[in-house]
Amino acid sequence: MKDEIKLPYEWLEEGKAFLNSGNLKDAKSAFEKALELDPYYPQAMSGLSKVLWMEGKHRESVEMINKALEIDADDSEVIEQCANIFIQLGRKNDALDVLDAYIARNPWDDDIKRLRDEIHSREISVASGVSFDASRVRSKEADFLVMEGENQLSRGKVDRARMCFEMALEHDPNHPKALNNLGVLFWNDGELLKALEYFQKAFHESPDDKDIVFNSFHALVAGGYFDGAKEVMKFHIQKNPFNDEAWELYDEAVILGSRIGINPGELSPEVSNIYVEMAEKLSEAGDLWGCVEALHRALAINPRHSRVLLNLARIHRRLGNHEESINFYKEALEVIEDKEEVFSELSSYLKELGREGEENNFS
Repeated sequence: MKDEIKLPYEWLEEGKAFLNSGNLKDAKSAFEKALELDPYYPQAMSGLSKVLWMEGKHRESVEMINKALEIDADDSEVIEQCANIFIQLGRKNDALDVLDAYIARNPWDDDIKRLRDEIHSREISVASGVSFDASRVRSKEADFLVMEGENQLSRGKVDRARMCFEMALEHDPNHPKALNNLGVLFWNDGELLKALEYFQKAFHESPDDKDIVFNSFHALVAGGYFDGAKEVMKFHIQKNPFNDEAWELYDEAVILGSRIGINPGELSPEVSNIYVEMAEKLSEAGDLWGCVEALHRALAINPRHSRVLLNLARIHRRLGNHEESINFYKEALEVIEDKEEVFSELSSYLKELGREGEENNFS
């Protein structure tokens, strides 16, 4: 049969035959020809990974098997090669984790079970080697749990959704969608710093995901981290230069960040009152971010401006940033003269949150 009319699986079988006979050169050529015809052929990738490893090209071997995992993490040949790589690296526990995860999804595969038992009973010395991410093998369970969590969230089952996202992270601690969704839940609960922690992890794992980028941006702005928000959006714009919404948000972060340059000693207290009035007008017009900007400008001039602190408490309450709102209420109570009305407002707010009695901490 002429080479040009061979099918991918025929090249695969030829490559395996060459590999079994120790002919690495022809085995490599056969696997590469199979991939020329079908670039998404995981078994051919697994075979090529074996050849590359035997040639001493360990990094290339790992990169190839990772590609195969992305295409099909339930192919037994791919899983076996993953385990073999871990064994070669002296990482017995990781090899067993890969096999156990596969067996949980494919309990009928007796060959992989036998391999798992063999490795379990084998003494393996610790060896140095290239890095390898086992989370890719476990990502299918995480993907399913994230989908189920989002389904529960759409039905208003927040606690069930949270549990799904947390379980997804048990399978894949770096799953970007699980991290992002948990960040949203923490933000909705008023735990902005915790939300930012999860958004940061999600952004690190998937910096091109628009939802993660925009959530990170808005959380950074809400926390007053305008430079960080600007850098996040700048990174996104570099890859998406025609996204008008991204440009608008970037401009917003630049404007908000400009308040950092204000020197309170150079401006009179009257200027802070002007910003307060501007903020109140922006709030009435529904421009909450413009309102926040103006209030922070006023606060930079006069950090103990009671009206500013109280307005910031109220605006963060509207934005759902509960902890930030309560902290600003606390600061307002420290400087305001007529505390009774503000204390009553804070008590009512805490009651809405189901946190009755906490107002005693501010009296």
